[in-house]
Amino acid sequence: MQFLKSLSYFNLGISTYIQHIMTSSPSAEHGLPRPKDNLFPKISGKHEDFLSQLQKLKYEGKLPPTLEVEGTVKLHGMHADIVYDLHDEFADEAATSKSILFQSRNRICAADENQQGWPRDIAQFPDALTYLKTRVLTRFEERNPDKVINKAFPLIIAGEWIGGRVQRGVGLAELSNRFVILSIQLNGLWQKDEDYADIEAEKAAIYSVFRARQTKLKFDTSNITADNPTLFEMQRLADEVEKACPFAAAFGIKNSRGEGVVWKPGVPEARADAKYWLKTKGPICGKENRIDPAKIAADAARNLTIGDAATRWVTPRRIEQGFEYLLEMNMDPHKQACIKEYINWIVNDVLVEEHSEIARYKNQFADAEQAVKKKVGYLARNAFLEKMKEFGADLA
Repeated sequence: MQFLKSLSYFNLGISTYIQHIMTSSPSAEHGLPRPKDNLFPKISGKHEDFLSQLQKLKYEGKLPPTLEVEGTVKLHGMHADIVYDLHDEFADEAATSKSILFQSRNRICAADENQQGWPRDIAQFPDALTYLKTRVLTRFEERNPDKVINKAFPLIIAGEWIGGRVQRGVGLAELSNRFVILSIQLNGLWQKDEDYADIEAEKAAIYSVFRARQTKLKFDTSNITADNPTLFEMQRLADEVEKACPFAAAFGIKNSRGEGVVWKPGVPEARADAKYWLKTKGPICGKENRIDPAKIAADAARNLTIGDAATRWVTPRRIEQGFEYLLEMNMDPHKQACIKEYINWIVNDVLVEEHSEIARYKNQFADAEQAVKKKVGYLARNAFLEKMKEFGADLA
């Protein structure tokens, strides 16, 4: 009924529709965070982002000398989430169905909606959904005896809806429709996947991505660079998954096309936040972001040249001038919140003052200016953070 009623709101636009859903549902009435706060985050496919975040963790002293990187199969389907409101009002099982939201990638779905079967096909199994919630909460308490579940946050079971006609041309299309659990969020943080690997509700066609074996690689954190051999292995394994999807194989579909791998650094802070994750895909699904040794070598040659110049340009005096600029603009240079303004000033000053030399690099490298901005910005950021350490500022 909720879904049919919402159709009359179509002409008012999607934002009005979402507002209507939220204000007319128990979850909105009882304080579940707005849907955009619960939507699954984008995962970067760029290894440069992954390395940058590792550098940040290393700088903060949160990485061991050898980091374990955990890889799970990336499934080619439709992203979907089951979201449980954990407020006390809905603690009894009879009210569980009122406290559940179903989501696609970008919006809330009515329980009787049919996007290739999502979420209609699993919404008809309230007992299984209650069982799933109970298993996850119990497991969290077992694995985290020193932590309390904060019911101000929902329980989010993030997954992929696969099978049938959800995505054509892949091995998963040969399976019946099913929901595959990818990640669990409690207390506003993504949990360690392995802790929940055996939780399923087969009656409702709910399975764990761990039907396919998780891969673990060792990453030398003394070499957080694009030529770290572990990166190349991460790409190679993604290529293998594309050739033969191990999740489909677990259900008897052998040598069928897959997509890739999602990698998470094996430290608590990185598991908890998707900005630290990386997705690698095979050559068919992810040609544009491949970790290609030849391209990396060419980029390294370019960056070595520009990097040497940037080091000359970001002088101690220019670093001080950046802080003087913050003072001039009535900004507190002791506050980390000013880092963006500081970096922008240093980068722009270099682009103006060193434009002649930068122009010569443009004759050699088409993207020289972007490379300059990136390298100078990196040096400026480090200079700012070093100064914050001198001030004794809290970098958390």
